[in-house]
Amino acid sequence: MKLSCTQENLNKGLNIVSHIANKNSNLPILNNVLLKANKNGLVLVTTDLEIGIKAFIRAKVDEEGEFTVAAKLLNDFVALLPRENINLELEDGAIFIKSQNQKTNIKGTEAEDFPLIPEIEKENEVEINILEFKKALGQLIFAASLDNSRLEINSVNFNFSKDTLTLAATDSYRLAEKKIKINNQQEKTLIVPLKTIQELVRVLSEQEKQTIKLYFNENQIMFVFDGVEIISRVIDGRYPDYQQIVPDKFITTAKCSKEKLVPAIKSAALFCKQGINDVRLSIANNEIVVASASSGLGENVITVAAEISGEANDIVFNYRYLLDGLLNLGSQDLCLKINNNSTPGLIVPDKNEDYLYLIMPIKQ
Repeated sequence: MKLSCTQENLNKGLNIVSHIANKNSNLPILNNVLLKANKNGLVLVTTDLEIGIKAFIRAKVDEEGEFTVAAKLLNDFVALLPRENINLELEDGAIFIKSQNQKTNIKGTEAEDFPLIPEIEKENEVEINILEFKKALGQLIFAASLDNSRLEINSVNFNFSKDTLTLAATDSYRLAEKKIKINNQQEKTLIVPLKTIQELVRVLSEQEKQTIKLYFNENQIMFVFDGVEIISRVIDGRYPDYQQIVPDKFITTAKCSKEKLVPAIKSAALFCKQGINDVRLSIANNEIVVASASSGLGENVITVAAEISGEANDIVFNYRYLLDGLLNLGSQDLCLKINNNSTPGLIVPDKNEDYLYLIMPIKQ
């Protein structure tokens, strides 16, 4: 293997792939990045056996070949090099790296020991605007469960229908759902691990390309954009039928401005009971009264103007869950719909039906 490329391109590729190559004492090869030089350029590959990431780097390849070295070490080292052309050459079980003023060799492991990443046939293609996709994931990823023992909800549900991709995440206390318009031929539901989505969001945060392409089969899903491929297993299980818990009717609906309600909740949160995080919303007479009290701190009451329809009502929410939904609503005007303090409340944008946030109340 012998090639040359720019420090900037190599550094960018290593930043993309190196994150999942963590310290793995059971299988040390997983700490490495696979460098594959071929006639088309350089491909960087890492995997943790659940997620695989490939990044294509433009390079002038004089000799094809492949080898693996410690991902973190290579990433950290390349980041310190000046922005100029660098040469990489495989020799005697090490990668020799030469720049204008430096000569370095990094020892590694033969590529034949590196796990194979399964390929997905690029047949079921779904193309989505990358900015819209990033925004959608940001609006619901926070609602997914962090409990690794509950794989079905330590995830994001992807429901592909003919013209809509419905994304959902829940931790049993709240649920976020986002719909994206797509052109699609195959109806399919896939449960994608939260870890995969977190890695995807991290990599997408620096992407400016216009579209991302999704491919999937029974066991895997792949995200392709700007020379990067992220492939992941999907969870073998059944996602909760959350539609059953979304009420069909609501006794009370309040329309108000997010800019007014959010500061009120943040203020009330300072006085709520520690560990309970309870904030009461009382809805009547064209206003929402946000209140909290603690025997050790005092109490706080704030009135927010609102357009109320239905009966007077009140409900108690965990303020953290409430703020999560409001801050990710994607709209300045919202509707809060409730029945009683025993059934979930619903928050939706006032004039948009592509997002909903369901939140369980704190029972008094």
